[in-house]
Amino acid sequence: MNLPNPKQGDLYLLFHHLPYDFSAELPLAIGLGVCLDNTPQEWLDSSDQGLADYLLPGYSLSGMGLNNCCLRCFYQSSPDEELSKRDLLFFSVLALRLQSPIGISIGGEFRVGDKNDYILAPTLYEISSSWNGENCRHYTPETITAAGSIADRLVKVKQLGLERLQTSLIFFSHVTIGFSKSSQLSYLGLFASLEALFVPSGNKAATLSRRVSNFLSNFQFPEPMGKWIKDEYINGRHKLAHGIHDAAFGATLSSSRREAFGRLHEITRLSLLGFLSLDDKKLNELSKDSGNSLQKVLDNLCGVSGPFLRNQEIWLG
Repeated sequence: MNLPNPKQGDLYLLFHHLPYDFSAELPLAIGLGVCLDNTPQEWLDSSDQGLADYLLPGYSLSGMGLNNCCLRCFYQSSPDEELSKRDLLFFSVLALRLQSPIGISIGGEFRVGDKNDYILAPTLYEISSSWNGENCRHYTPETITAAGSIADRLVKVKQLGLERLQTSLIFFSHVTIGFSKSSQLSYLGLFASLEALFVPSGNKAATLSRRVSNFLSNFQFPEPMGKWIKDEYINGRHKLAHGIHDAAFGATLSSSRREAFGRLHEITRLSLLGFLSLDDKKLNELSKDSGNSLQKVLDNLCGVSGPFLRNQEIWLG
């Protein structure tokens, strides 16, 4: 695919850390109007003093190095479209995390100006992914292509107005990309994402655990998944949601809670990939149904497979 060269109006998202193996030259497409591209170091170096350090704190410090790839959105939307360049950039970031939960760290964003002032409208995010699998892994051209397909599906979900699935994706994105800084609130967010997908009723712990474990029955888990989810819902999620004092201020998670967080992250990630793999008719049915009709459909979702689950695994760190 021939991708356009950088031009005025493009939006760049810069990273402190986005591991790519550079086995294929950039740019590479990764969703609608977005590509993985080379970081524009010459623009950072020639910008006003302090601007590069605002977009990438610590950039000018010796030995900090530069992450050599970034995301660039070149999409030209029409006035009546709801999707902005920023939306498309973060769809691509979410798609990367859904495809492979490799650690990323985002610096800032800027819009390309003219040759007299290349960096306009700088915005600092300074966020890092909340949980990562094996830190030695890198994104490859193949995983970038796979993430691009997921990003395109995210755009389709938005266009179809699938509110339950969109809600679940938003909760997960806040956690996995790192917008949520609290481990405890992030843990609640992962369960909220699952609840938006599986809409448990009655005994919610039992219903949610049964539906999720049936849905992901093709995946190997270190212990019975249904029992684990039920126990965590009662002993983890329920306690936090109802004010039992398990929250900590500025403390590092214990190894057992960190392990639980990673497992819940992966269960949520694979569940979302499973739903994204369902056809439009089934997703519309799940989005519009309610009451007993919806509960019956959800009870019958078992052993999901599909394009976005191909070659996937549970990353347990």
